[in-house]
Amino acid sequence: MTSPRPFTVTVVLSGRAQTGGGYHQALTSLRMLVERFPPHFCLRVLDEKNTFWEALKPLIAEGLLGPGDIDTVPRRMPTFRDRVVVEDGLFYRFVRWVLSLRGVSVGSSPLARYLDNSDTDLVYFVTPTSAAHELQIKPFVWTLWDLCHLDSPEFPEVRTSGKFEAREATISQNLRKAALVVVDSGELEENARRSYGITSDKFVTIPFAPPVGILESHTKAVSLPPEVKDIAGRYVFYPAQLWTHKNHRRIAEAIALLKDRGRDIHAVFVGKDHGAGASLRRSIEALGVEDNIHFLGYVDDEMVPELYRASMGLVMASYFGPTNIPPLEALLLGVPVIASKQHTEQLGDAAVLFDPDDAEELANAIESLSSPATRKKVAARGKSLLATMDRQRSEGYDELSHRIALLAKRLLL
Repeated sequence: MTSPRPFTVTVVLSGRAQTGGGYHQALTSLRMLVERFPPHFCLRVLDEKNTFWEALKPLIAEGLLGPGDIDTVPRRMPTFRDRVVVEDGLFYRFVRWVLSLRGVSVGSSPLARYLDNSDTDLVYFVTPTSAAHELQIKPFVWTLWDLCHLDSPEFPEVRTSGKFEAREATISQNLRKAALVVVDSGELEENARRSYGITSDKFVTIPFAPPVGILESHTKAVSLPPEVKDIAGRYVFYPAQLWTHKNHRRIAEAIALLKDRGRDIHAVFVGKDHGAGASLRRSIEALGVEDNIHFLGYVDDEMVPELYRASMGLVMASYFGPTNIPPLEALLLGVPVIASKQHTEQLGDAAVLFDPDDAEELANAIESLSSPATRKKVAARGKSLLATMDRQRSEGYDELSHRIALLAKRLLL
């Protein structure tokens, strides 16, 4: 009697390190899945844009993956049709525009066609990859991180230039078509069910995790930038790309209020500028706190833990939630967290919560971190929260592995 062929799952990795927490969350999800995957299953990794190879080397060194388990979509698209779909040059954008005027669809993406033509049985998108619903043959597991375009449609990054409509269409199609959907909180699952009428039992909740290896970074010799060395212990830290919804402006207003109280508190911002930087800088100058706000731009991963450790604490001022990764990074490093009330479900009493529209409330929260007792209390609660989340995360990945095994019984013919 011949033994059945192994059930094959392809995990798709999308994005780049510069995209922030999503890149690291994808790696964490892969590691947790590999460690729990049934031994009689076959797991492959598709590095969509060939941007994860260096980060995958530790998994190969540990024997959790083999070099032959990792594949990439061809960098040079083999056909003109494929190039029209994905190339970003002016010519190809013009072709897409002309086709759209004529009502001609360019069809599914090369990624979807590549996966449909592969011998995999199930595809797992560990990030909210928009092309997932384009799969016509292969069933898939999709990941949903937020519905912030519904929660806060006033921000340009989710409203203008057709972004809202595109995001709405992508999420709706992927939620409905996915065999399973991974979310990071019960609040997000409830919101998705209510907003899109999803009644089937397809959700698996797995809380976010801090990036793998963030604690080990302390063993590396990393020098803080000169402007940060001078203000160590007197600044709040915010690792967030410059989008309007990230709410950097409220931090600047809080710093100005503290300055009026005679408190010399600074803020350090890291992250790429996505269009909000010029307006933010004008506001900072109008507030008269340009000497107290420091923009470092994109910094290497090794620098981020040191910037946390040298700070008074993290300020997670974002309007988008209900979850984010930076608070978990800070808590793991023993750094106090101040967060907008959108993060109540994720952080509870492990953070000092504030109204993101109220600069004075934020200023009071920042001032409270000057108290050693407050810092100690928040850090202790953070440690307890992380232990709870570790357990929930482990249970979530066990549940996901179990649900994938059930799908295998239906799909493996």
